[in-house]
Amino acid sequence: MIRVVQADDAEELSRMMARCSPMTRYDRFHGVVTEIPPAYLRCCLSGEHTALVAEADGEIVGLASVGPVFEEPDMPEVAVIVEDAWQGRGVGRELVAAVLAKAGVATVRMEVCRTSLLTYLTGTLPVVARRRYGRDVTIDVDVRSVVQ
Repeated sequence: MIRVVQADDAEELSRMMARCSPMTRYDRFHGVVTEIPPAYLRCCLSGEHTALVAEADGEIVGLASVGPVFEEPDMPEVAVIVEDAWQGRGVGRELVAAVLAKAGVATVRMEVCRTSLLTYLTGTLPVVARRRYGRDVTIDVDVRSVVQ
């Protein structure tokens, strides 16, 4: 089930992060982290970012958000993390589609480091811009075809 993040989800989101491998956390936050960065968590819980969670078996197993890119506040960025046990089951795809529809944006930026996700996104969405930084790829995509 996918739903809007609620203010009292902080503890459950922390438990989800604890179930994620170091590589999953690194891929999402582009650094070594053991918890969701407090400023990002605050943005998700307060509604500053459009944020949704995926639940399974009564636990949060994924988080997706749309918020401004730090350096370019007019460019929204989508971010998603799915705990390892639920990866490869379509949870991330469902979260991304749902959060894009809820945010109502036309173009978003995504930093992608997993080849399977990059292949899916570039095969599904029109790419407006693409940049590579080592193993990470940043793409700006037109999401109107997904959210209409």
